[in-house]
Amino acid sequence: MNDHLFRTKAPELLVDLAAHTASSIRQVLDVSPEVAEQIGQAVANNMMRVWGGQNVYMPLGMSWKLSQRDRDIFNECNGRNHHELARKYGVSLQWIYAVVKRVKKEELERVQGNLFDDAPEQSNRR
Repeated sequence: MNDHLFRTKAPELLVDLAAHTASSIRQVLDVSPEVAEQIGQAVANNMMRVWGGQNVYMPLGMSWKLSQRDRDIFNECNGRNHHELARKYGVSLQWIYAVVKRVKKEELERVQGNLFDDAPEQSNRR
């Protein structure tokens, strides 16, 4: 589909998706605007083929954003900058401590694994 025809005849949602995709591609990759637009249109056409006719709810991604924010807090924490992090992220000092503790626990479990995951269930009979 040529570029002008796509922009004038395709549904607004797909045109917008193609434009955002092209913009993101240009931010990440060193490609010409034309190539980025072709990729954007290909993505929009693929989404139309895969999700066409469906009502699609686009989540805000809050849990992912919060998870990423918490990981950023953990990565920036040096053990002495809790107050600074609380100000930077607009949360309480207690929240910073809780985030660091939780992410540290998650990281430890990820690296070491849960020691009891593979343990056979103990019988309660005596």
